[in-house]
Amino acid sequence: MVTPRLVMPKVFSMKTTFNFFLRNAACGLMLFLWGTLMGGGVASAQHDHDGAKDHVMPAAQTTPIREVTLPDGISSAQSIGMDQSGRIWFTEKVGKKLSVYDPEKKEFASYSLPSSWGNMGFSNITLSPDGEIWFTVTRWVRGEEEPHILGRFTPADGYFTKYVLPNKSIPEELIVDAKGTIWFFASNKNNLYRVDPGTFALKGYPIPTANGHPKSLASDQKGHIWFVESNANKIGEFVPEQEVFREHEVLTQFANLGKISIDKQGKIWFVEVTANRLGMFSPDQNRFDEAIIPTPNSTPVALVNDDNGNVWFLEYKGNKVGVFNSEKATFHEYDIPNFGSLPAAMVIDRKRSLLWFTQSATEAKRLGMLSIGEALAENDKQNNAPPSAPVEKPSDGGTYKWIAFLAAILGVVTLAVRLTGRSRQSGQP
Repeated sequence: MVTPRLVMPKVFSMKTTFNFFLRNAACGLMLFLWGTLMGGGVASAQHDHDGAKDHVMPAAQTTPIREVTLPDGISSAQSIGMDQSGRIWFTEKVGKKLSVYDPEKKEFASYSLPSSWGNMGFSNITLSPDGEIWFTVTRWVRGEEEPHILGRFTPADGYFTKYVLPNKSIPEELIVDAKGTIWFFASNKNNLYRVDPGTFALKGYPIPTANGHPKSLASDQKGHIWFVESNANKIGEFVPEQEVFREHEVLTQFANLGKISIDKQGKIWFVEVTANRLGMFSPDQNRFDEAIIPTPNSTPVALVNDDNGNVWFLEYKGNKVGVFNSEKATFHEYDIPNFGSLPAAMVIDRKRSLLWFTQSATEAKRLGMLSIGEALAENDKQNNAPPSAPVEKPSDGGTYKWIAFLAAILGVVTLAVRLTGRSRQSGQP
């Protein structure tokens, strides 16, 4: 009689099963990756365009902005103007000098107030049609009384003239119109003031809106005086012949209006400092339009109009010079090479096709100069350039390969789980 032999089933331990899974999973992944790479890869990081395999980085961007370093003894510039001979006049931000730069001779000269005027320095300047420079002053020592004077400098003889104002007003911003009449605002009054250039008779006109904080002045072709009321969010207009005001409320609330400029069509342009926009008012249509500046929080502070429908402006915090084409509704911006320069004021040099602007940062000590022709030529080149080749993205085949890759991993894991389950079942008594 043959005694049957009991054959015990082969039991796989957890360690054996795990090793089995690792070996098979590794083999499966290796085979899959080998097949994927041989087929072209999951996604290629390099693409050939018209046979060119090397990606060439673009050349460093050129800028139409140049800078003129101020000589020792002249601090950073603030207010700026240009005379009929093309010389650039400016005041110091923290100094007491009135300075001039001759672009042809590349020479600087400076003038100080007479000591008899007291402890004060220059503030804002404007140039009259006859070439004289009118200016306001600021106290130089805290605690002293603010000066109630207007000043005039005659470049021909280097002579300063002081005009003491009778109404204790503190002049701040000023302009001289085509007839030579001086207009100014006072920081402690809500009036527009007019000074007769012949008799120097002074007359003030109360602005209708109280506490509007009027500032910035411009004269149009009709002789009307335009200004902004930053607190009231209005554009103001004064008609000298009728001695009447008109006020126009701006579209955007709390825009914090700044400098103003008038183009050759008589449209009124202005900056909206807080709203980060350029605004435009058409008196004939009684209509406002606005354009948002591309750089966020750029803090536009000054603007001028050229003769071709372009509006040039400074970005105080953006450290840029910008231009807006009103016909095409397009912006272009140019970085100022001197980082953190705090551009403050600008003037257009139509004869040389240049923009001159001040850099008010204490460490800047430079004048900025932008070539209008060079900038516009670069704009046209960019606008007319053919569209660049689109960036090649991974093909659909690459996407399918990724899906297959994940499916393979899932399949290997599922197979391993099943094999482990079978091993456990076969090990049960």
